[in-house]
Amino acid sequence: HAQCDACPCCRDTCVNANSCIPCQKKRNATTMPRMHESSSNLLALLSSICSGESPENKNAQNTYTMCQLKRHNHAESAWILVGDTIYDATPYIRSHPGGTETILRKSGGAADCTEDMRFHSGRAQREWRKFKVGTLVACPRQSSS
Repeated sequence: HAQCDACPCCRDTCVNANSCIPCQKKRNATTMPRMHESSSNLLALLSSICSGESPENKNAQNTYTMCQLKRHNHAESAWILVGDTIYDATPYIRSHPGGTETILRKSGGAADCTEDMRFHSGRAQREWRKFKVGTLVACPRQSSS
């Protein structure tokens, strides 16, 4: 398979994740129950599946490392960082009054957009809540260095 550039320390996967064995193993490890989990964890997992939620841990599902965020830096997937909150700007990118490049320059965690967000009206800031993807967490590799 093509060379994998995913971070080995977090849930980051490469662009070839569907054909990359290490990334497939990583995905399976975070979505499949482990045999050593307690029965209460298995019941919670089954409950989440039956309710239509992702089988992943709900908290883990909505957290992303910078390794993952950096992959969302193009017009097809432009995520921006505001403090430790991540928003998907993709649906709005082409109609943004400041132009596509205004968002792309700071997408993928290239910059914290807190000041940019404050520039916008209260109404626009409230509208952004619909586009929240999750929260930024530290990659274990960055935490240990």
